[in-house]
Amino acid sequence: MMAFTYQSAVDLARIPLNDTGKDRYSDATLLTFASQAMLQIFKRRPDLFMGQFGNLPHGDNLLADIFPLPAEYVQTVADYVTARAEMTDDEYVNAGRAALFMQLFAADAAI
Repeated sequence: MMAFTYQSAVDLARIPLNDTGKDRYSDATLLTFASQAMLQIFKRRPDLFMGQFGNLPHGDNLLADIFPLPAEYVQTVADYVTARAEMTDDEYVNAGRAALFMQLFAADAAI
């Protein structure tokens, strides 16, 4: 089984963003959002990182870095990335979508 990477979360986020061609958002931008999602999860659930002292979130990840959480959190991070990307677009057009994805993230990150 192949391990998930930060690229996995970024690629999942591109689906609802309708950006599979990488025309609207750069990998660097979405990776920044993914790194911020990991910091938010760490703040809410530091227990998820127990035993991973060499792989704690630091906000300076690479797309190829191994995703440090269980696989079910890849979608959680992707939801955060989607929300943050939507927030950078026209606030009136995407405010509802951004809020929805942020709610999905918050619900999953708090568990």
